Amino acid sequence: MPRYFISTLVYFWIPVLALGFFLRHRLDPLTKKAFWITLLIMLPVTTLMEYVYLWTDIWSFSEEMDPLLGIWIFGAPIEEFSFWYGGPPFMLLTYLTLDWWMKRPKKGGGNARKPA
Repeated sequence: MPRYFISTLVYFWIPVLALGFFLRHRLDPLTKKAFWITLLIMLPVTTLMEYVYLWTDIWSFSEEMDPLLGIWIFGAPIEEFSFWYGGPPFMLLTYLTLDWWMKRPKKGGGNARKPA
């Protein structure tokens, strides 16, 4: 069973879909544009990093430890792209969710501290 691929789906892609669905109407257009521009910058960088790490033998892949799906893209298994392409949107959406949560209007005033 390809545990690495399944774990990237569970740890990154399912939360990305859930957070993206949650935030789709809660973010202003400028923030959405910034999100997509950041991803357009990060995805080529992560692709480059994948191949730098492979080229310098920082890591390698063993079918004995964890079976792979068998789909390779220029010497890198597809599982790596699931990992590298899942991380940036997950982190950005986590940040945007927490940012939205902290800035949302509080009901009833709560125990908000007044500035000194």
